[in-house]
Order: sequence, then structure tokens, then C-alpha cells
Amino acid sequence: MVDFIIHPDRSSRPFRRLHGMNLAAPITNARRCKAISEYLRNLNVPQTRMHDCPLNNPGKMLVDIPCIFPLEHADPQQAENYLFADTDDYFANTLGYGTTIMYRLGVSIDHSGFARHTAPPADPAKWVEIASHIIDHYNHGWANGFHYEIKYWEIWNEADTELPILWKGTWKQFIDFYCFAAKALKARFPDLKIGGPSMAKITALNGSAFPDFLKGCREQQAPLDFFTYHQYSDKPEKVIAAPAQIRAALNEHGFTQTEIHLSEWHYHCGWGSQCGLEREKFLQQEMVGPHSAAYLTAVLSRFQDEPVDMTHYYTGSTGGGYSLFSNYCEPHCGYYAFDFLNRLMDTERIEAAVDHPGMTVLAGKTPDGTIRILASCFKTDQDDLAFSLEKEDICAKQWKLTVVDVDGGKRELNSEIRFEENRLIFEKASGSMTVFLELDPR
Repeated sequence: MVDFIIHPDRSSRPFRRLHGMNLAAPITNARRCKAISEYLRNLNVPQTRMHDCPLNNPGKMLVDIPCIFPLEHADPQQAENYLFADTDDYFANTLGYGTTIMYRLGVSIDHSGFARHTAPPADPAKWVEIASHIIDHYNHGWANGFHYEIKYWEIWNEADTELPILWKGTWKQFIDFYCFAAKALKARFPDLKIGGPSMAKITALNGSAFPDFLKGCREQQAPLDFFTYHQYSDKPEKVIAAPAQIRAALNEHGFTQTEIHLSEWHYHCGWGSQCGLEREKFLQQEMVGPHSAAYLTAVLSRFQDEPVDMTHYYTGSTGGGYSLFSNYCEPHCGYYAFDFLNRLMDTERIEAAVDHPGMTVLAGKTPDGTIRILASCFKTDQDDLAFSLEKEDICAKQWKLTVVDVDGGKRELNSEIRFEENRLIFEKASGSMTVFLELDPR
């Protein structure tokens, strides 16, 4: 039996909203857009990172610099050379359901084999001018624009891979480009946060790419208001450990005020084949199933006490295993984990503990005394789970228990629950489970 002990009279540090997303509700289908927008509204997503947006919205010229400014030879000073309309629509809908935006300046990944837009910009100064006018359009009303006050502007994506689908150049070339662009943008927009570079290989912290980037920024006096990195893994403990390691490296190089953003992450068991029935089966059973829900719950629960400032789950939209929704707008298991987590955010955090390496727990108390408990069991053996309240009789409270597990996705437990020695107990099968327990004192 595993005991989860809740201390209603012991306050803990406040909860932080860290559950950002990559991609917004797609605008290529109005009914789908409306449905997913409502689902995301319910999650109170704190920030949405705009990356790979054209891939999720076929036929739309979205976000990427080559989409907004498609004619490289054109004059960047002339508003008629920009195609803002699709991105205007996309952002209006996105902001309409209550999130904020991180704008990734650069290009989406290009799997086509052509990768025509991933080469280092031939004219970095012109690239900065184009980026500046994009900022002016969305923040200062330029070219029939808006005053959205988008604060976070990220430069490029995964250039450290040196893969043509992302960056047809060397890492050294990118460091120089980042430093040039970041300095120029910060000089023009000192109140904005300029950062990047969405490193893909940050898990290899003993390599040279990360320190080389930090040294380059320091030596060239380039701003790094926030540092972004990506981590796809099936081991939550590795993801949980990374922010402290990154914080130490940033501090060592003098970037003590730089925020840390995990700008892409997902439960991931390996890249493998991109095609075939086995791949589809794997995606459904692993990446969007109950394992994924328990995994993301574990990571975001532990992140409450780690030096990470924001995360962006990949993705908060539709499409394959990297999504919260099916192509028919049905929520995957991970959605319910985000929903449970969001329902904790407006409570007063209270102390909660579990002594098991594969399990986590958070708890909060509402102003009327209702206690909400979120627990994750990631790939653990069959066992009984026992929840108890220090100094209070859990048996005297009204309760509602919802789980996400292998036996049926999201479901409520009723007859399976028993009470023993002032503990609420139920059996967990072998595998993964996410638990949301509400205890009403009335």
C-alpha cells in the first residue's frame, strides 16, 4: 500500500501556472477551431508558443518570416510587402481564449527534403528589419496592426542540431547570428524579452554546444532574457532534473537573471519509424494515452519547486501523437491531466507527500475549505493507494474521485473505494494512473 498524506493546515509555496502550449487552435476549419478553442479556454493556458504553425494549418501563411515576408528581394519598409492577414486571424482567435503569446522568429521545421528557408539569413540586418516590423505590427499598430503587447520574442529553433530541416549552417554561424539579431532587437525594443535558441541537445549538458552559446552571448554582450530548450523523454526524472543544471550553467556564465523555458516537451519513447500501423499503435497506446497523462502530471507537479519559469507542451492542438486532441477534436488523456492541474492553480497550496519514486502528489485548498489532490503514478506496479488527511477524518467528507488509467481513459471511481483507519483506499492496476480527488467539507 502507498500512502498519500495531506496536511490541510500547512501552507506551501504558491502554485505557478507553468502549463504553456505549442500551437493554438487551428483556423483551417471553423468548427474544429471553435471546439478546440473552448477546450483550451478551460485550461487557462498561460502562454502559447508560436512555432510550426503553418504545418498545423495547411494553406495558411502563418508566423514564419518567409510566410509573412515571402519576397526576399522586396523592400522591408513597405507594408504592402507583408502578408499579415492569416496570422492576424490566428492571433485574434488565440488571444480570444485567454492565453498570451511567445512569438518564435524564424522558420518551422521542414521535412519536405527541400528546406528552402532554413539557411542562415544572407542579410542579417534585413532579417532584423523584417522582424522589427513584425513586432511593430503586433505591438505598435504598424500596417493596420495591433497593440497586443507580446512580450516574449524567440530567435530560431533547434539550430544546434545543424540539420538542414532546421538550420543549414554551423552552430558557430548561428551563435553569431543570434548575437547580432538579439542585440539589434533589444536596442530597438528594450522593454521586450528577447531570447532563444530552443536548443534540442540540452540533455547532453556535458557537451560544448550549450556553454559555447553562453560564451558567445557573454563575449558579444548579447541579451538573453530567457533561455529556451527542448526535451523529449520517457524518463520524468531526467526532465525534472534539467532546470537546476541549466540554472547552474547560466549563473556560471553570468546570466543570473535569465529565465528558463522548456519550450518543447512531450512523453516520448523514441523516434523510430515515422510511418506504418505499428507506429500508429505506439502513438495511441503511449504518447496520447494514460502513460502520457501520468508523465506530464509528474513533470509539472515537480516543476512547481524547480527553477523553471515556463513550459510549452508540444502540442496543444491536433495531429498524431504530439497533440492534446484527435483530428475529430476529442481530448486525449493528457488534456484531462492539464485540466486537473489547472483546477489546482486557484487554490492555496498545502503540503502533501508520498514516499514512492514513481509517484507525485500536489494538494490545494479552496476558500470554502474544499481540498483538491492531484497524484500521478507513472508506470508503477499494482498496488493500493491510500489518501489521508493529517488531524482530520477523511471519512466524514464528501468526495469525488476521478482517474485517467488504462481501464477506460477518464472515469470516476465509486464502488471500488473503501475506507479503513481514516484512509480513503482504492486499488491501482499495473501501469499508469492520474488521480484527481476532491474532498468537500460540507
